[in-house]
Amino acid sequence: MPKQDGIVHLRDLPKDEICIKLPDAIQKRMVFDALKIVTGRYNLARVLKVEPVNIYDFENCRFSSITLKFVHNISQFLVTNGLNEYSVENLENKIELIKSKFVGNPIYNPKFPINFNNEDGAQVISCILYDGGISSRLYPFYTNKEEILVDRFIASACSVIGQVTCRKYLANDGTFEAWLPRIIGFMLVNCLGIKSGKKTIENPYIPKFILKNKDCYLPFIQQAFDAEGSVNQRKSGRSIQLNQYSSDNNTPPIRLVQLKNMLEVLDIRVNGPFGPTRECIAKNGTKTYGWMIQISNQANIRNFSERINFILERKQRKLHELLDSYQLPPRFKNGTRYNVVLNTCDELKQQGTTVTIKSI
Repeated sequence: MPKQDGIVHLRDLPKDEICIKLPDAIQKRMVFDALKIVTGRYNLARVLKVEPVNIYDFENCRFSSITLKFVHNISQFLVTNGLNEYSVENLENKIELIKSKFVGNPIYNPKFPINFNNEDGAQVISCILYDGGISSRLYPFYTNKEEILVDRFIASACSVIGQVTCRKYLANDGTFEAWLPRIIGFMLVNCLGIKSGKKTIENPYIPKFILKNKDCYLPFIQQAFDAEGSVNQRKSGRSIQLNQYSSDNNTPPIRLVQLKNMLEVLDIRVNGPFGPTRECIAKNGTKTYGWMIQISNQANIRNFSERINFILERKQRKLHELLDSYQLPPRFKNGTRYNVVLNTCDELKQQGTTVTIKSI
């Protein structure tokens, strides 16, 4: 069941797929205290429903990690016998290392409970949903030609999760790619409900905890538009646009509709989604269809500039040039223009400027 609060605890992860490492002293003490309750390691192994060698490996810290299932079993046994200090909740903030089972890059000193319901967490999820994704084998990734955006993705992931071992490289097409460990894929998919696989087919949605937290809106929206938004200044009209693709030519991607709703909560009016605006055919014959949302009208574009804007300097410049291209002041909503005029008169008086129609 996906988490509604965006916070991941150790107990939320699939026990058979995860390995962890606790401090040596804690692992030894857990076995020592368990043997006070059950005499003999073979008897303890039978009670815990594990192999005796697992107890030996855990007690002597033979390997860099052991399955979460084993830790859960011995923890539950100790808690049942009154030793609450060994509960999974108490152990999670003592973990030195966590990784997926078998081959997998680790996270060192994970920040349990791991909280995605904040600015950095919102940015990580926005990267995944726009210009990134989660592979079918649960590896989260982000790609972009702007290295600064890829580096921000890595930094935000480390801020939220811990010392993340990340694989970053420059692809042949000039695009930077960053791949996070599979353990983070388990967090995003199993705990937060974000879908893995091709976004055009799976149609992932923005988690509810982000939609409910307005503090997450700025980093989430800004990241989405930095990754896939564009500023257009054409004879046919000036606008800010963002496109997403879907395998459905009748219904726009849910994340595009949700992004529009987030902008409108911030009083930035958005047109669309329009589509299909474009049809693409892959080598295997699969068709995808483009859908677009659009911010037009000087007042709405100015609202976007003041409340969201871009991180990338080149997009900031294009937005500034677009706003400078307007020769007339913005139109105001009915019922508000008089207050704007009065406020402007007060400002002019304070500046010592003569109040005239032209100066207003």
